[in-house]
Amino acid sequence: MMPYIDDRKCYVDPQICTAINACPQKAISYIENEDLPLGGKIAFDYEKCKSCGVCADTCCGEAIEMRD
Repeated sequence: MMPYIDDRKCYVDPQICTAINACPQKAISYIENEDLPLGGKIAFDYEKCKSCGVCADTCCGEAIEMRD
């Protein structure tokens, strides 16, 4: 299972995102992009991800879910 983000639920604020800092593999990052409505997005590095689910458990907006 891998993490997927629901952009409609994501606050996209690196200062309050609990999942970024909770990831033990450091597989989540914030990418600034002024062309996006909220100025950026959360991205997963699936090569680093170990599918532990910590990001989904700690996401403050319940925007991350684990999927097959």
